[in-house]
Amino acid sequence: MKLIKYSVILVLIGVIALGGYAFSQYQTILKEEAPIQTITFNDQEINYKSSLVQYYLLGGIVPIQREFQNLDTVTIVSTQIINKLSVNATDEIEITYPDQTIETLVGIETIILDENGTYLFNVKRVSEDKTVYQFVFSVEVESYPTISISNTNPVQGELLIVNIDNIKKDSTISIENHFRPSAILQKDYSARFYLPMAYREEAKVYPLSITINDVKYDYELDVNTFEFKQIHFTVSASVSNSTVGNNDAVIQYRETIYPLYETFETEEYWEGNFVIPVEGARVSSSFGEMRFVNNAKTPSRHSGIDYAVACGTDVVASNTGKVEYAGFLTLIGNTIVIDHGLGLKTFYEHMDDIVITQGDMVNKGDVIGHVGTTGYSTGCHLHFQGLVKNQSINPEFLYQLDN
Repeated sequence: MKLIKYSVILVLIGVIALGGYAFSQYQTILKEEAPIQTITFNDQEINYKSSLVQYYLLGGIVPIQREFQNLDTVTIVSTQIINKLSVNATDEIEITYPDQTIETLVGIETIILDENGTYLFNVKRVSEDKTVYQFVFSVEVESYPTISISNTNPVQGELLIVNIDNIKKDSTISIENHFRPSAILQKDYSARFYLPMAYREEAKVYPLSITINDVKYDYELDVNTFEFKQIHFTVSASVSNSTVGNNDAVIQYRETIYPLYETFETEEYWEGNFVIPVEGARVSSSFGEMRFVNNAKTPSRHSGIDYAVACGTDVVASNTGKVEYAGFLTLIGNTIVIDHGLGLKTFYEHMDDIVITQGDMVNKGDVIGHVGTTGYSTGCHLHFQGLVKNQSINPEFLYQLDN
């Protein structure tokens, strides 16, 4: 009987000791600081709103949960459609959109918010130690397109690149300007087009309006004068009469070349700066030059750059593109037209021969023919020209481009 009594006493003492030990552990748990855990949205740090931590007493025998409450819901202002959320691959992200629809994603980091308004985020994270974190925050989106123009103070003959970012997919874009823009390339949430400053147009301020999804954005282009050279030279009657003086040659040129002003490739093939298409040449006639031929009183205008070099010299593609025309025209001889995308084209004229065919894709630096003196020409040279629509571009600006 005494043995049973002592056993009961010992058990009670053990239970009391274990209870005291467990209580001591529990008191220690209550003094624990909240676990540190954060995420970021567009580089702004967000602390969890609450966390549920699993603790174990008595060596894991008794599970205890403790909930930590953290900061109030954070509100972030975003001006971007494309946003960056730093999460773990297993995090569950619930997004309530401005129209109150709800979407649940897992581990996604790029967040597209293409409607202005308030978005509510609830991110659930379960860590390796089974701690459950809840990040709750809202994002107030007020996004507008960003438009960059390569130069608002260009000169005659310059080519402008206009980039539009932070727009919805499949946006409606229109352009109003004195000059004729290229086709517009849209990719996801951005767009771009080229705007040539036609060299024959007056140097003055021109308005530019870009309308995106029925909202108009107005700019001014202050076009400055480019100092065009003057030159006097003589062309033999036989060359002149068989080319510029030949009505059939003029009609052939117009029927072949004029339609190319309106066509364009829907892809952008070119990359980086354009290159001079011949090596070791001298410039025998500059862009926009006023030419007084055979003592004419009124000058003609030169629409490209003439590179004088020995006949047979390699002619290379100035940049990557698709060969839109390759053939012989009485007026300008063996000619190649390459569309580099969106209707930005380069012309190679007066060549001795052509070594590619219409429809070919050529890369920057590929040999496409050789220098000659065919068509309206007084000696071995390559006439190199850049155009958008029917507007000639100074090739010197093509050499400076970088996309």
